Amino acid sequence: MKAIRLIQLMWAAGLVAILAALSLNAPTVTGLPLLVLAAVYLLACIRAWGSSRAAWVVALVAPVVICARWLPMVLLNAVAFVRDDPVYLDSPATIVVVAIDALVLVVPSLVLIALFWQQRTALQALFIAHGTGAS
Repeated sequence: MKAIRLIQLMWAAGLVAILAALSLNAPTVTGLPLLVLAAVYLLACIRAWGSSRAAWVVALVAPVVICARWLPMVLLNAVAFVRDDPVYLDSPATIVVVAIDALVLVVPSLVLIALFWQQRTALQALFIAHGTGAS
């Protein structure tokens, strides 16, 4: 569980730093909401060190949502690049943007999802209240 918490904390802090730098240099309509979401994720990761259920829900859902959003795009672009799609013939630097998305968003979320699966019994124990006295 310590590995999950550490990876989440480092990734969330990195996302906040990257998005804050991008928002300062070139503010966009989508940049601020992404920065806010990354900040909420960072706060949830910090609170997850204390076994807060609500924080763990956010900390678990965020990598899954990020992976679900960006993994298909990365895979489709990787296939297009391998097949010499005209987009990549006209603009070969496009694969660099896709690689950055993959390294910053998809790979860390996949690592976390794999760790979540590996530690699923410990995570289930966080969400199931034992011995509450309710019948």
